[in-house]
Amino acid sequence: MRTTSLRLRVIAAVLGALSVVLVCVGILINVVLGEQLRADLQQRLVDRAGYAQILAEQGLSAQSLANQLTGDDVTVAFSLGGDTVYGRVEPTPRAGKPSGPHASPPPGAVITQRGNEVAVTQTVAGGTLTLSASEAGIDQTLSQLRTIEIVAAAATLLVTGLLLTGVVGVALRPLTRMTALAVGIAHGDRGGRLRPSNPRTEIGRTAAAIDDMLQALEAAETTARDAAHDAADAEERMRRLLADVSHELRTPEAGLQASAETLLRTNPARAERERLTVGMIQQTHRAARLVNDLLLIERLDQGGEQRMPEPVNLSTLAERVVAEQRLLAEGRSISLSAQREVWVHGDAERLGQIVTNLLDNARHATDADGTISVVLRVRDGSVQLEVGDSGAGVAPADRERIFERFVRLDPARSGSRGGSGLGLPIARALARAHGGTLAYGLPGGFTLTLPSGTPPA
Repeated sequence: MRTTSLRLRVIAAVLGALSVVLVCVGILINVVLGEQLRADLQQRLVDRAGYAQILAEQGLSAQSLANQLTGDDVTVAFSLGGDTVYGRVEPTPRAGKPSGPHASPPPGAVITQRGNEVAVTQTVAGGTLTLSASEAGIDQTLSQLRTIEIVAAAATLLVTGLLLTGVVGVALRPLTRMTALAVGIAHGDRGGRLRPSNPRTEIGRTAAAIDDMLQALEAAETTARDAAHDAADAEERMRRLLADVSHELRTPEAGLQASAETLLRTNPARAERERLTVGMIQQTHRAARLVNDLLLIERLDQGGEQRMPEPVNLSTLAERVVAEQRLLAEGRSISLSAQREVWVHGDAERLGQIVTNLLDNARHATDADGTISVVLRVRDGSVQLEVGDSGAGVAPADRERIFERFVRLDPARSGSRGGSGLGLPIARALARAHGGTLAYGLPGGFTLTLPSGTPPA
């Protein structure tokens, strides 16, 4: 790419074009003026030849006639009867010389050109009158004119160049702004814009294109930063997930290994062997449940858990889940307060899983003699299921953290007494999949909100 100064290129182009124009005009003036001066000289000679006829009729002598016609760079030779007289310039010019041109040469006048001398020959009073004039004065005039034209052209080009320097500098200010903006962008300032006042001009279109390019560049950088941030977050989540999974699987793995080694190294009694076998089966179920929960929450996060919604009586579903949980309550009191029929649209199995996870969490958070309450009602066009317990509750700073994977606020809640740490994240993901929300809002309880549905026709 050529990087010659645009200012110099513009000035050189304008001065070059102006020089060509001045040369052409000078040549045209010289040619036209030269032709006009020569035509005027010939016409002057023709006029004097016609004036000679008038003087001859007045009876002037040959010498007087020649003297009358001589002057203004015109020489006269009059041949009569073998004698030739030449005109002399008189000290005081006589009146009567022609002041204006005739329309055409007089009869018998002959115009000849010898070198740079023009002559007109005319028969007058029986003699031959020759009037001649040199074109040297015309050539001198044209030479002076060319000198004046050259000096004037040089002065014109100099003044024009000085004016163009300032004018082009003003015209190039938008490019200076563009350059300053580009330098700022190169140093990290991405917020600058040109904002042209008239985007339909050449500079305006260029400035608008640069602004659009910067906007696209910022959008691409923002997208790249967001993608990098998301990738880093995903990598961090995956790292935590692998660490949590390895930690969670370590307990059932250790139990399985210990039971298997006991069975291999010793020959326990039947009752002990059965106890070890049951323990191995329980640890296997726990590991399988953990894997299934992880697969489910991943599908929910990716939007892959899609089932055909249908009308579900949430009252009946809540009664069934509460009845199942009472079998596992171990002395805890579980109460249910629900309207007779509360309908929602969704998947009955997944809705039941939400309620089961909430009651499992409440049961683990409550002492053996504690109480758990379930309230189901319709409020403001939405269905609300509230699950509360008499446990210690959740601090305000942890009310969102409990919905993260493998989060247990009580370190003692592990093993057989605690869950996998995925129950609440799965419950919230399923609630969102049904167009609802799940939050910890009540004193010591959760609130599930779902869109109200209609009973089947």
